[in-house]
Amino acid sequence: MMHEEKPGWEKRALDELRKLSITVFYIWVLLGVFTLHREIILANYHINYSAKFGFAFINAVILAKFMWLGEILHAGKKAAGKTLLYSMLWNSAIFTVILTVCHLLEEALVKVWHGQSFAASFSETAVDPRDVFATMLLMFVVLIPFFFAKGLIEILGKDEIKRLLLKARTEG
Repeated sequence: MMHEEKPGWEKRALDELRKLSITVFYIWVLLGVFTLHREIILANYHINYSAKFGFAFINAVILAKFMWLGEILHAGKKAAGKTLLYSMLWNSAIFTVILTVCHLLEEALVKVWHGQSFAASFSETAVDPRDVFATMLLMFVVLIPFFFAKGLIEILGKDEIKRLLLKARTEG
């Protein structure tokens, strides 16, 4: 029986950085699309929203870091060993809550930066429950394909996913 060596810390660090980069890219693309959508809607009312585009990448890095931290703290561990459907929905729900809290804190901190007290800024940020619910619903739906892909990679392995995505199918 062969003893499999654990990868060194350099390999593990590079692997974690690669996973974090993929998460940042995924969130950045989505935030960019949502920002573009919001800008188009607000432009119809002659409201300039283009200044917010620069924050999409910064927010993506911050949110991806919190997702990474949640994974390190095993936030979705309850779904381990369950069906892909359950795992995907559970992790989407758990990380929706984590990201919503981060989003609300971020909005409150921006208002604190502009001179409001933390209590006033947080209560103003969470004043409309419909907005919070819509944001949570949007995050949940957006995280489903992310956790579906992660689940497939866990089940099939990276090599099989690469083969399925990048190799031409032979007819036979």
